[in-house]
Amino acid sequence: MLRYLLLALIVGLFGFGVVMGYGNAAPVHVNYLFGGADVSLIVLLLLVFLAGVALTLLICGAKYFAMLADLRRVRRQLRDVETELRNLRALPLQASGKV
Repeated sequence: MLRYLLLALIVGLFGFGVVMGYGNAAPVHVNYLFGGADVSLIVLLLLVFLAGVALTLLICGAKYFAMLADLRRVRRQLRDVETELRNLRALPLQASGKV
């Protein structure tokens, strides 16, 4: 059921994009740092959207790899603590000598 809902959502978004592209086919003049160009509005919107996705992936990727490094560090600490606990459990109990 969830798969069909997701498929319907994707098809709906694709259809919305096609309608938006058809309605925004007029060329617009874009001035940028080194000049200008005439591009259709939908191409401009798509390029800006893709630039936003790329920037988001770059930022989230940096956070992801930082979290992976922290996870490796914490796992190493856990392994060391588990080894120490195993060694302490293996020690024989000694009588304190006090009665």
